[in-house]
Amino acid sequence: MDANTFNKLKKLAEREIKFNEETALDISTRVPNLYQKYLDIYVNELRLYKSHMTNIDKTYGELYKKIKHHDNYEWGNKNEIESQINAHPDYHKLRVAANEQEYIVKYLEGVLDNIKRLSFSIKNYIDIQKFRAGMF
Repeated sequence: MDANTFNKLKKLAEREIKFNEETALDISTRVPNLYQKYLDIYVNELRLYKSHMTNIDKTYGELYKKIKHHDNYEWGNKNEIESQINAHPDYHKLRVAANEQEYIVKYLEGVLDNIKRLSFSIKNYIDIQKFRAGMF
């Protein structure tokens, strides 16, 4: 998901899970659908994140082998090799992409948690309305 799409998703999520007196009844009927919608997005983005991590591991292994066995310089220890790997532009690019994807995944986890909690907020809202109406 690119940054523009992610920003649109954030704005949409904020609108869709906003809870107040005006939206209480509407949102109470949409909670299951909202949860499924954001769960589907979350699963896709989590799969992409795991793919990024797999690519990072693969690239790390390839660079480690190349630097340790095929470099003209004899590196002294693993830390020196890792510093060369971390400085490699391709590896760095993969790490940046994975970090951005991790942020999206964590955001979606938060959205899903908020949707789960909506059910409790709705129940509490209904109980308060009953109490105000003298139904308790």
